[in-house]
Amino acid sequence: MNDLWPWIAGAGFPLVFAGFWLAVTTLIGFMSGWYALARRYPDRKEPALLRLTWQAGFMGPLRSRYRGALTLSACRSGLRVGVIRLLGPFSRDFFVPWEEIRVERKDGFFEKLAELTFGEPRVGTLAIRAAVADKLAKAVGDDWPE
Repeated sequence: MNDLWPWIAGAGFPLVFAGFWLAVTTLIGFMSGWYALARRYPDRKEPALLRLTWQAGFMGPLRSRYRGALTLSACRSGLRVGVIRLLGPFSRDFFVPWEEIRVERKDGFFEKLAELTFGEPRVGTLAIRAAVADKLAKAVGDDWPE
């Protein structure tokens, strides 16, 4: 162990940190349901009517928190969800058609939320601020699933 410490404290630290970072971000991807959503709803090349970056949200049954890390793109036929690559190196963007989304408004601790449920039966959830949901709804008009 004494021979290992200088290596970890010196040149090995970036490797240990990178490995730890990849393990944590991968675990969050599984816990949030991100990978299941990306498998079920692969991304599409469709232009965005509205693109909102640096958004916050909670995903999955354990409500994994994505604080200011999400990109939400309202497109004509659905919603694209992405995450900053540094915080989700293996989390590909996914694209959920509007007909696969249900929206339910809820009261959070400090603000109103909109919980988006993906799929029937449910594949995943994303809770975002109600004001963000209102912007998305305005961009897509009657296609908004609420």
